Amino acid sequence: MKVAYKSDKGKKRKNNEDNVYVDIERGIFLLADGMGGHQAGEVASEVAIQEAYSHIKEKVNKVRSVKGIARLLVEALFKAHDAIKEKAKTDFDLMGMGTTLVETIIKGNKAYISHTGDSRVYLLQSSIMKQITNDQTMGNYLVSYNIMKPEDVPPSKWHTLTQAVGLSESLVPELNQIELKKGDSILLCTDGLTDMLTDKEIEKIILKNKDDVETTVNVLIKEANKKGGVDNITVILVRI
Repeated sequence: MKVAYKSDKGKKRKNNEDNVYVDIERGIFLLADGMGGHQAGEVASEVAIQEAYSHIKEKVNKVRSVKGIARLLVEALFKAHDAIKEKAKTDFDLMGMGTTLVETIIKGNKAYISHTGDSRVYLLQSSIMKQITNDQTMGNYLVSYNIMKPEDVPPSKWHTLTQAVGLSESLVPELNQIELKKGDSILLCTDGLTDMLTDKEIEKIILKNKDDVETTVNVLIKEANKKGGVDNITVILVRI
């Protein structure tokens, strides 16, 4: 694997509430986008990443089955969820904090993904990029259940999460499994990237720089900032 990752504050935010952790040796890739006032989002994403990584790293080399890996990802998610809730009780300014969380484990020729919120995972295979995760937002919910047409959904609803780690009463994570081939690219990113660049623009940048993951990540963040950089931007790119 060739791996590159970077987190950028963007052009409008004072703080970076995104968090990222990569352990190439164990094949662990984690990304979180926190929310909450008084830098609470920053705390939520950091706690989520720390708790999830701590749990996964201890067991990832011991699990063998698909069910075992799925169970490990869900356990790590709920460890993060509980830790954020407990942390929020210690400080009034941290009340109501939460975060998105993407957990990815790559073992052999497969990637296993747990996803909560609207941070995304994409797979670029045979020069075609597709979104693997589904945004857990009110806008997506309204469209998925044919309650509203996409063009009728108020813009704010596309950013209203239906699930957030540490904040929701109950969590139902989305689980995905991807079979990987030589030359594939996996992109994990926060909405600071996808709100600024279309999927086609992202795909074009990855294809143009596909043999240099460091350059690709830097160009993605640079282009998102050129379009306004209204949010923090975090990217992990894995090239098989």
